[in-house]
Amino acid sequence: MGTGYIRTDTSDNIANGNVIDADDLDTEFNAVESAFNSTTGHTHDGTSSEGAPITVVGPAQDIVVTTTVMRPKTTNVLSLGTDAVRYKDLFLEGNADVDGTVNVQGAATLQDTLAVTSNATIGGNLTVTGNATIAGNTTLGDAATDTVSFAADVSSNVLPSVDDTYDLGAVGSEWRNLYIDGTANIDTAAVDTANVGTLNVTGNADVTGTITGDVTGDVTGNATTASTLATARTIALSGDVSGSTNFDGSSNITITTVIADDSHNHTIANVDGLQAALDSKSATLSDLGLTTNIAELNILDGVTATTAELNILDGVTASTAELNFVDGVTSNIQTQLDSKLSSIDLSSYTGDVDITGELVVDSYNEKYAAVTSSSNATTINCEAGNVFSHTLSENTTFTFSNPPASGTANGFSLKIIQDASASGYTVTWPASVDFPRGFTPSLTDTANAVDQYVFYTHDGGTTYYGFLAGKDLS
Repeated sequence: MGTGYIRTDTSDNIANGNVIDADDLDTEFNAVESAFNSTTGHTHDGTSSEGAPITVVGPAQDIVVTTTVMRPKTTNVLSLGTDAVRYKDLFLEGNADVDGTVNVQGAATLQDTLAVTSNATIGGNLTVTGNATIAGNTTLGDAATDTVSFAADVSSNVLPSVDDTYDLGAVGSEWRNLYIDGTANIDTAAVDTANVGTLNVTGNADVTGTITGDVTGDVTGNATTASTLATARTIALSGDVSGSTNFDGSSNITITTVIADDSHNHTIANVDGLQAALDSKSATLSDLGLTTNIAELNILDGVTATTAELNILDGVTASTAELNFVDGVTSNIQTQLDSKLSSIDLSSYTGDVDITGELVVDSYNEKYAAVTSSSNATTINCEAGNVFSHTLSENTTFTFSNPPASGTANGFSLKIIQDASASGYTVTWPASVDFPRGFTPSLTDTANAVDQYVFYTHDGGTTYYGFLAGKDLS
């Protein structure tokens, strides 16, 4: 609330006949000045001490303000701003009724309806954010250099006002592609190239180019080139000669034929050279150097022996597989087997040898293998040897793998060596190992100490019997 004027001479010193003190006048004038101060003075808002509202302003009270209207005193006399001094922004919540001309040099944003009863001339750009409805005729552009751009889709028919009068494009100003999902009703069409899904022509069509696709109806004239038939056809022969092949027009065809048995008769004499050809192919078994008969020869289907070897088999009733065992044999079989057996070399043999009976040898050697650990695990592969060693580099758990099947005994020795730093690494044996009296021998923990162990199993590795053969052998 502003400072209203309140009389300070409450004692009524300033009155006729009284001696008026300068202080009284000074205080009163200060109160008047404060009431009309431009910043703190009263507001004339009609409230107590603020003064009555100001409803008319101007040198001749030209502007009249009520609770609902701010208007000029006289119609068509006052202007709102000048050409040189203009207001900034104009905000209207309701309608704007303008009898004269609206000149907008900047941007105009309308959130409601703009009703123009006379002409509207826009010298700059017109941007319509909402919908625009034009009731009368519309002319876009006044020269060929003007353009119309559509960023939106058209949601109605586009119809000319007069039939058969206006063109869509012109020579030198042609549209590019035309996309029509329905039917194109064209009286006359001059088309350079047409890719048409379905073309229904009720009249005549003169085509000088290439037609690609299916044609239903009569076609008169000749095609310069053709590719293939739309549906391949089968050409078949029937009767005494049969055969067939598919034909799609892409290339020439050849039909392989079959003549039906007993469909017609020919004598050997009617076929030139047939008798002489048959005679040249005829021979006896003796001509081939064979003394066996046909039945015996049939047994030999697939045998790779020579003629001389086959003659030995005269009267033999063995099978083909059995005969192949003697391929290359030319004398007493036992003699040849004996000579081959003496030359057998087992020095590089890597498989198993099963011997029924007693094996007597002057001496034999066993394979030695040094195994290492990884991630605290060490594996003894029973098929990799019978003598193993392991130098400890960490605590490790042993696994014994690939023992022979139950009923076959297998034994191996294992040399455990402590590291040079006497780290005292430990060993965990498989749960299948059984030491005497269930007592697991301890390792020697001095530097480079050697402990020798022996293990054997005869039940497929279910139980390994373990023994400490020597301790601290370093």
